[in-house]
Amino acid sequence: MEQADQTTRLVDDLLFIARADAGEPRLDMRPISVNSLLNAACKDFNAKAQQNEIRIEQAMSAKNAVVMGDAGRLRQVVSVLLDNALRYSKKGDKVEVGLARASKSIVFTVRDTGIGLTEEESRQAFQRFYRGGYAQGHARGTGLGLPVAKAIVEAHKGSITLEGKPGKGVLATVTLPAEEKLKAVA
Repeated sequence: MEQADQTTRLVDDLLFIARADAGEPRLDMRPISVNSLLNAACKDFNAKAQQNEIRIEQAMSAKNAVVMGDAGRLRQVVSVLLDNALRYSKKGDKVEVGLARASKSIVFTVRDTGIGLTEEESRQAFQRFYRGGYAQGHARGTGLGLPVAKAIVEAHKGSITLEGKPGKGVLATVTLPAEEKLKAVA
C-alpha cells in the first residue's frame, strides 16, 4: 500500500508540473493564513527533527500573513523544504523557519545549517531529477521535490530561490503575493 501511495504521489506531482508548464495548474484558491500553514508544517516535522536531534525554530515576524492560494499545495512546498532541510542536516543542527512581510508580498524562509550546496547546484536544483553531488551521497531522493515546489510557487504567481555554500547550509526563500482583503481564513 505504501509503495502504491508513493507511486500515486509521484504521478500526481509529475502531472502537476506538466499542467503548470502548460499554464493550466489545478488549484483550489482561497485565502490562506501562512502563519497557520507554517506552524502546522513545523509540528508535522517535529518528531522527525527530534529523532535526528535537530531543532526546528520559528522566527515569524509577520502576523496575519495571508495569501490567496491552494492550502494543500502550499503545504506541500513547506513540506519539501522542511524535509530537505532535515534530510541534509546533521545531529545537533538547527532548522529555522521564518516569515516576514515585504511591501505587497509574504516571504517565508527555511534555513538549515547542513551540508549546503554549491552555486552551480543552487542554479540546477529546480531541474527535474537533478540531485547535487553532496545530496547523492547523503540521502535518497528522486530529484522531484524542488521542481514540484517551484511549479507550485510559480502557479501562485510567486518565486522560490535557494542560496548556500558547501558545509554552511541552505537558505530557501519563497515569496508570494500578499492577500490584501480581509476575509475569513482557512
